[in-house]
Amino acid sequence: MKTALSILLMAIMATWVHAQDFVTISGKVTDYQGHAVDSCNVIIYNPDFTEAYETYSDSTGHYKLEGVAKGRYAALAAMRVNEYPRMQQVAPQDMKLEFWAWNVIAESDITLNLSYGKLELYGTTAFLEYGGRREMLIYTRPMSVTKAIAYQNYMDKADAEKHSIVTVEPQYMSFEVKVDGKPMKIYSTQPLTMKNQDGNPGNDTCYLLQVELPADIYNHTGRPYEVRVTGYNSQYDERGESVYYLEAPHYKHK
Repeated sequence: MKTALSILLMAIMATWVHAQDFVTISGKVTDYQGHAVDSCNVIIYNPDFTEAYETYSDSTGHYKLEGVAKGRYAALAAMRVNEYPRMQQVAPQDMKLEFWAWNVIAESDITLNLSYGKLELYGTTAFLEYGGRREMLIYTRPMSVTKAIAYQNYMDKADAEKHSIVTVEPQYMSFEVKVDGKPMKIYSTQPLTMKNQDGNPGNDTCYLLQVELPADIYNHTGRPYEVRVTGYNSQYDERGESVYYLEAPHYKHK
C-alpha cells in the first residue's frame, strides 16, 4: 500500500514539475472595426526562424497555444494565409499583411490580443537610452499592402523583394505607442533610409521613434512590458500594429 501510494505521489509530482516547464499563449484576433477574425494562423518562431508552435483562431476569434516550452522566441506572426498577396486567393481589396510580436519572452502565460490589416510593421524593436534623457527608442519598418500588390507581376519572390519599394514615405506615416495598454507620448519620429547589402543607398524607409518611458521602468519587477506600436498610412488608408516585449533593467543596490 505504501509503495503504491509513493508511486502515485511521485507520478503526481512529476506531472506538476513537467507542467511548470510550459506556458500558454492565448488571446483574440479582431479587425480594426472590432469584429472577430476566425481561421487566423498564429505561429511562434524559434531564434533561427523555424516554426516552433502553430494554431488557428476559432469562430469567435480566440486562439490558444498550449504546451509552449518556457524560453525566448524570436517572434509570433498572425494572419489569414489566404489573404497574403502572393497567395492570390482573394480580391486585391481584401489582401492584408501580417501582425508581428517580437522578442517573445515565454516565462509565464501570455495574453496577446491582436489585429492585423493592410499595413505591416516589421522588425519592431524597443530599447532604452540610459542617462539624462530617460527615454525609449523604437525601431520599426512599415510596409504597405497596396504597394506590395503592385509588384505581384514578379514571378520570383526574391526578385520582387529586390525591386519593390513597399515602405511608407514620412509625409503619410503616423504612429501611436502604448505600453501595457497605456498611451505613451512620442517626442519625435525620425525617418531613416536603409542601405542595400552592397552598401549602396536603398529606397526603403524605416523609422526611429523617441518615446517617453513608463513611470516605473527602474523598479519594475513584473513580467516584460508589452510595447505596442500602431501605424497609419494616410496615403492608402492602411493600418497595422506590432508588439515588442521589453524587459525592464534590474540593478543591484547596496
